[in-house]
Amino acid sequence: MQFSLTPFTELRPGIWRAVAQPASVTIGLVVGSTGALVVDAGSSPDQGAEIRAAAAAVAGVPLVGAVVTHAHFDHYYGLAAFDDLTTYGHESLLAALEAPQVAEETAGLGFAPDRLRPPNKPLALARLVDLGDRHVELVHFGRGHTAGDVVVIVPDARVIFTGDLLEQSAPPAMGPDCFLKEWPAALDGILGLVREDTLLVPGHGEPVDRVFAFTQRAEISAVYGQVDYLIGRGVQLEDALAAGDWQFDDETIAAVLPIAYAQLAAEGKVPRTQLRLLPGH
Repeated sequence: MQFSLTPFTELRPGIWRAVAQPASVTIGLVVGSTGALVVDAGSSPDQGAEIRAAAAAVAGVPLVGAVVTHAHFDHYYGLAAFDDLTTYGHESLLAALEAPQVAEETAGLGFAPDRLRPPNKPLALARLVDLGDRHVELVHFGRGHTAGDVVVIVPDARVIFTGDLLEQSAPPAMGPDCFLKEWPAALDGILGLVREDTLLVPGHGEPVDRVFAFTQRAEISAVYGQVDYLIGRGVQLEDALAAGDWQFDDETIAAVLPIAYAQLAAEGKVPRTQLRLLPGH
């Protein structure tokens, strides 16, 4: 597995961004007058240590903590490198380390799962981090990309780190642990804070503006809405790709359709077989 980290570049005064491989994940750094906060921690404890060293060299003030935007490995598994500081993440991240896929993922990344650490200051809804002349708001607007998405808001700089609730470099990752129906509502929490000059920093890709965010919110909502519509028409899963009007490419939709059908089935929505009338009836 190839690990690397680009140099931190400044997006706005005191707001920095780097990109960690594998998975091209955004790493954020928010610097205030008395402390700095790292946003997301990379894919392994060793990479987390590299991120910590690079952030400390840029910040010019002590690192006081790190926050993880959600439980996926590329954002979470480096958090152990910050365990002597205050570390934040949604409370669901504690149980996420017990998931069956963790051992397989860590083996593929080249380290043992017992090196992982959960956030030592988990949050349910929100926390405030004091960096001196700047404060950072950590907010869980609800389930979306995962059960525990946390958004990092820097009000004075008009910057929001969205994690993978938004993605710019590829379509949003609508995996089996997403909550497709609820995702747009989580994005609405972000969009309610967005002004014309707000900079949104997604979990993967380049920073975006409010037009991009509104558009992607509508596209995610349209996936759920289109599947709901097709089920109501009696369209079976195997026919849905050809039958639907989709906002994303065929590969993305083919991957999410079984997830969407399963989530709607859990709500009691399943396609009904359409009976054909006999001639003359």
